[in-house]
Amino acid sequence: MKHLTIGIFGDNELIKRLAKQGTVNDIAIYNHASSEGVFTYMSPNSDKISPLLQIINAIDVPVLAGQITKELAEQIVAIDAFGFEKGFVLNEEIKSIAKNTCIENFSVVDEKELREKVKEIESMPIAKSAWIPIDNYFDVKSVGTVILSVIKGGSVKKHDKLFVQPLNKEVVVKGIQSQDRDMEEASAGMRIGLNLKGVEAGELKRGYVICKEANVSKAVSLEFSKSKFSKEDISSGSSILLSVGLQVVSAKAESIEDKKINFSLEQPVAFFSGQKCLLASTKQDMPRIIGGGVLI
Repeated sequence: MKHLTIGIFGDNELIKRLAKQGTVNDIAIYNHASSEGVFTYMSPNSDKISPLLQIINAIDVPVLAGQITKELAEQIVAIDAFGFEKGFVLNEEIKSIAKNTCIENFSVVDEKELREKVKEIESMPIAKSAWIPIDNYFDVKSVGTVILSVIKGGSVKKHDKLFVQPLNKEVVVKGIQSQDRDMEEASAGMRIGLNLKGVEAGELKRGYVICKEANVSKAVSLEFSKSKFSKEDISSGSSILLSVGLQVVSAKAESIEDKKINFSLEQPVAFFSGQKCLLASTKQDMPRIIGGGVLI
């Protein structure tokens, strides 16, 4: 069965028409399941920068709708900096202001067409082995720690022993659910809930990764590509926000060699070489997106 994660930008009412409410906090997550597939929709539900960065990293395909606002303009900059190859636009005017961006290649559709067109998109794993970034987590009475995630690589089986990174804590998968069904195994692209033994919900944060192995460090190097819309430059000593998967951490540029930037981080992150990332300003003026990069 097809599994796909879709970002909805610019129209918070559209997501409500496309799917049923799931978990809603600073990120609104809605779900739609039918015989044709399981579709997870995500939309920013806060004016803070972190939810936008996290959604961009979590989704397979973006959808732009609604009227042009400063918030939508910033979302366009973030989508372009990440470099999506496919996407959909429900307002022709949006495409006209997004010239010389990846959005030029997005298809213009109406709402009815969108429901059909997303079924043609394939979820693309970003890692070969299990890579499960946590987007929500909680303690369930008599069950224990439960995390929610979209699997971004590999697969997970019941009773698997994995690690929570960057905590470096070994956990055992006690149970797997998807769409309220118990499962023995789940694979890349699926939205799941995992019941974990070996970690308390209070130890977790959004962005922590359940995996077999990962690079974990408070220092990273990346190949940087500045957004054409950003007025902010990065120089040695600059402080920015670095978004790696669903992890958003404060970072300081230690040295710059052409397009390569070496950062020291306020907190360790879990990552793999070749993983995409986004860089954002610590300032409040939109657009806060500075550019994108690839971790070395």
